[in-house]
Amino acid sequence: MILYGLALSSPCNKVRFLLHALDIPYDFQIVNPLSGEGQSPAHLQRHPAGKIPVLDDDGFLLFESNAILRYLANKTETSFYPANPQARALVDQWLDFASIYIGDGMARVFYNRRLAPMLNREPNEALIADGLTTLDRFLPPFDQQLSKQAYLAGAGLTIADFNLLAILDPAEVAQIDLTPYPSLQQWRDGLRTRDFYTRCHKSYADAVAAMKAKT
Repeated sequence: MILYGLALSSPCNKVRFLLHALDIPYDFQIVNPLSGEGQSPAHLQRHPAGKIPVLDDDGFLLFESNAILRYLANKTETSFYPANPQARALVDQWLDFASIYIGDGMARVFYNRRLAPMLNREPNEALIADGLTTLDRFLPPFDQQLSKQAYLAGAGLTIADFNLLAILDPAEVAQIDLTPYPSLQQWRDGLRTRDFYTRCHKSYADAVAAMKAKT
C-alpha cells in the first residue's frame, strides 16, 4: 500500500493515524504541492487536481482523505467505523462537520501564519481573522461534545477523532490557543500520547522543523 502525501498535511496525517492504528504497513511517498510536485504529469494521473493524499492499494487509486478513511475502515471492518447505521451516521456527522468548518478555519490561519512566510509570500491578515472567527464559532460544539463523552461519536475511538486530531495538530505552530476548550484540549493531549500518533511524529512542530531542515 502506498500513500502519496506530505508530513505537514493534516489530510494526509489523518490517514496515517488510521493506518498506524490498524497496523497496516504502507510506503509513504512524498509529494509536495508547495513546490509544484502535485502538478507533475505522474501525480495528475493520480489526482486530477494534483492534491494530496492519494492512496494506492495494489493499483486501486483513491483520493479525498475522508473517502480514504472510510475505505480503509470498511475494508478492515474496524470498530473505528461502526456497522450500526445510527452509530455510523454520528461518525459521519462529526467527521464532515469538522472537515468543513474546523478544517477550513485552521487552513486559513495555518497557511497565512506559517506556510506563507516559509514560501516568502505575504500573509493575508483578513484570511487569518476570518479563520479565527470561524474557529471561535465552531470549536465550542466540539468542546461541549467531548465534555459529555470520551470521543466525538461516543464511547469509542472512531475515524471522526483521527480527522479532528489531524486538523488541530498544527494549533501550537499556528499560534491558536485551545485553552478556552478544556475538554477538547484534554481529548487532544490524550490522543497525542497514543502509539498511532507517535509513530507518525513526536509532535507537529517536529514535522515542521524536519521540513524546514530539508529546504
